Amino acid sequence: MISSRLPAHAVRRLVAATAATFGALALTIACAVAPPPPDAGDLPAELRERLAFVAPVELVPFGGRVFFTAFHAQSGQELWVSDGTADGTRLVRDLHAGARSAFPAGAVAFGDHLVFAATDGRTGVELWHSDGTAAGTTQLLDLRGGPEPSTPNALTPLGDALLFVADDGRSGFQLWKLARGAAAPEQLTQGGSALHGAVPRQLTRVGARVFFTATDVRSGHELWITDGTAAGTRLVKDLRTGPEDGGIGNLVALGSVLYFTANDGVHGAELWRSDGTEQGTVLVKDIRPGADGSRPAYLRVLGDRLYLAADDGRTGQELWRSDGTAAGTTLVADIRPGREGSFPSHLAVLGERLLFAATDGRHGVELWRSDGTAAGTTLLADIHAGEASSAPARLTTVNGKVWFSANDGVTGVEPWVSDGTAAGTRRVGDLAAGPAHAYPSSFTALGNRVLFVADDGSGNERLWVHGEGGEVTRIGSPLQARLRR
Repeated sequence: MISSRLPAHAVRRLVAATAATFGALALTIACAVAPPPPDAGDLPAELRERLAFVAPVELVPFGGRVFFTAFHAQSGQELWVSDGTADGTRLVRDLHAGARSAFPAGAVAFGDHLVFAATDGRTGVELWHSDGTAAGTTQLLDLRGGPEPSTPNALTPLGDALLFVADDGRSGFQLWKLARGAAAPEQLTQGGSALHGAVPRQLTRVGARVFFTATDVRSGHELWITDGTAAGTRLVKDLRTGPEDGGIGNLVALGSVLYFTANDGVHGAELWRSDGTEQGTVLVKDIRPGADGSRPAYLRVLGDRLYLAADDGRTGQELWRSDGTAAGTTLVADIRPGREGSFPSHLAVLGERLLFAATDGRHGVELWRSDGTAAGTTLLADIHAGEASSAPARLTTVNGKVWFSANDGVTGVEPWVSDGTAAGTRRVGDLAAGPAHAYPSSFTALGNRVLFVADDGSGNERLWVHGEGGEVTRIGSPLQARLRR
């Protein structure tokens, strides 16, 4: 179990960590008590339309439909569902009646329900679940009785149980398990600090176990593991010996092994791996010898290899690959020769290749591809020709293609798609007409269609669908004015 008292310096770190982890939900709670909006009768006619919703976020496929959170002037921010058509898109339930908002967040599929955090205005932010109907959308658990929130987050299914982080009002933020059909949850961690608890974060499932980071008085914020039982919840290793934090991040599973980045206080931020045991938690390679660290980022699994961006101090930040051994952790290609680096980012897997953004110093930040070899790492498309950058971002593999946002210098930041060939890399549409930016994101498969979020040109983020025939359609009523500022 995690011990219960922390020194002052650790408490200060926990305050910062808690603010970063739960800041968005804290803001949500603050918004929930804001003054009410104008009476529905004072709203312009277009805002009273059934599908006049904006700002859809957290698109989650479930049961052949996509669930998401969106804002409507009459119901506030609530849970919605869509089958990819206007007729099949609707508000699931106005949990916090009126325009006050329930602020659903963190939805995951668990059994035959979607589980998420929300507030009905009476019990604070707690666990809810939904089968997609209004009648079947009910509170699952009120961990912290009364109007104060337990703020459940990091919802992670593990077998027949749901793991989550929450504050019951007594022990701060801890790791909990709710078994399917159980009346009450089980607390898996204890202590941390009196104000903030163990602050578990970064829950990452690896096989039948979940790795996460948490804090105790002796080890600081370090790597932990659980099999879903209190007895099987433990510190894996104190990577940075003593109460200082290990700076652990970028957790990703490759088979039965966890890869992550950490700073042990000697090597700087480098690539590590763990099999869940202390002796099996080791530095993969000191890519940049010394205390500066190579600062690995954008870890992505392709086949039985891990790909990442790292800086060895000689070639700048470039594309690397690793098989989990020091000898097998090597530079893929020096895309931008010299020490400046190509800054590969937003790595996405497409078949047996990677697509990513990078610059060779001549073309700006553009779309590249790699098969894991230097010869097979090439510029795929110079979308914004010349030295300017199209800045591909939000690369997401959907239905055998990679979707992303990019700016060709003419139509602004719009949705693009690539099949991994130059000829098959194209702009999907000009949603915010002309040089205005649509800033597309949240590309999500729904059968053979793709749902995503983008600006409609009036400053409103809307839901769009790319149909099987290639057409792009907005799902929702047209809006002339910007609804949220």
